[in-house]
Amino acid sequence: MGVVTVGELKTSISGKRSFRPSSTIRHAATEWPISDVSSDVTIEIGASSFALHKFPLVSRSGRIRRLLIEAKDATISRMNLSLIPGGPEAFELAAKFCYGINIEITLSNVAMLRCAAHFLEMTEEFVQKNLEARTEAYLKDTVLPNISNSISVLHRCECLSPVSEEINLVNRLINAIANNACKEQLASGLLKLDHNFPMKTMPNIEPETPSDWWGKSLSVLNLEFFERVLTAVKSKGLKQDMISKILINYTHNSLQGLVIRDPHIVRGSLLDMELQKKQRVIVEAMVSLLPTQSRRSSVPMAFLSSLLKTAIASSASTSCRSDLERRIGLQLDQAILEDILIPANSYGNNHGTMYDTESILRIFSIFLNLDEDDDEDNRMRDESEMAYDFDSPGSPKQSSILKVSKLLDTFLAEIALDTNLLPSKFIALAELLPDHARIISDGLYRAVDIFLKVIVSQESTK
Repeated sequence: MGVVTVGELKTSISGKRSFRPSSTIRHAATEWPISDVSSDVTIEIGASSFALHKFPLVSRSGRIRRLLIEAKDATISRMNLSLIPGGPEAFELAAKFCYGINIEITLSNVAMLRCAAHFLEMTEEFVQKNLEARTEAYLKDTVLPNISNSISVLHRCECLSPVSEEINLVNRLINAIANNACKEQLASGLLKLDHNFPMKTMPNIEPETPSDWWGKSLSVLNLEFFERVLTAVKSKGLKQDMISKILINYTHNSLQGLVIRDPHIVRGSLLDMELQKKQRVIVEAMVSLLPTQSRRSSVPMAFLSSLLKTAIASSASTSCRSDLERRIGLQLDQAILEDILIPANSYGNNHGTMYDTESILRIFSIFLNLDEDDDEDNRMRDESEMAYDFDSPGSPKQSSILKVSKLLDTFLAEIALDTNLLPSKFIALAELLPDHARIISDGLYRAVDIFLKVIVSQESTK
């Protein structure tokens, strides 16, 4: 459906919008506004004003009709509609529609027009195929059946609150995204099943579309809408590995430019504190949306480590940091040194050390099941999941703890270079592992040697 151009819209110096009709259609029935009749009402929306005629408006808009009827002055000539969703742009399109001009409904304006139609009460009560019905038909046929279109329109709803919520448009879009995403997941699973069926030949198979293609589109949404969408797809049964991919992509896009500080920003300044606040809000929200904690979690270790580093740097809540520490601890055998080199918060009580050794101590304790957490989930967890068979050299659990013991010794060698590290902190970490967790103690001896040399060097310079 194309736009019918009926003339040149111009804005005067005063900001008042008028209409100069094209000579070829000066007497057309759809001319907007009617040129040979003086306008009898001016609609004001913010700094913009529209000189129009009452009849085309009241024939389709219940709100304008009611306001004119309720006005004590029958000759009312000015009306303020500044609260209309979408502002002057939305009203201009709605007014053209009232004049019988064929407007084009698109993904970029359907949410705005639907909200404007509700505000102006452009329902079937006044005329058939009114603006509300037209926008509803477009939503039903073009938007709601399509994930990408639904995300695009949902993004437009962010600046149309509270009307977009009142008419349930936001919830409808979120539910459509969730339902279609899970249908696509099911279809993808069935397609893979067909591909794996040995008796079926499938020539000319097209390259498979990545199953998380639509998840990347969610990065355009604000945090509130993203949380609502992800909660919805989780409740509908979307797989955890898909949820993890979506979270990682959204977090990366949201924190980009915030995690890496501008070197010109003064630490402790208002701008610095504002950046920290933004980081904190994002990280706490992402952690609350992570899949259930598990040793076989689909969330990569590098991502969990990155979240924890940002959580500490932005002074996130204790519960947020504890959640991340537990998740890292449960799958610590998958970590590399970089994952546990967690910088200390310069505003915290860490004696000026480079790394947050307290956090690392808790993470390793969780892996070793040394923490005495009486949480209900811990009591319900199968004890064998956290147990280690040190007597069996071929045990996967033993191989895991040996990996962690090497990781700890490498970490000790790294932090031993920190001149601000207290001996008590170093010793606490060095003594954390039981004796039988180390087959060879060379790594530990090396770390101790480095630490002692640093202490001696400090003493000699005093």
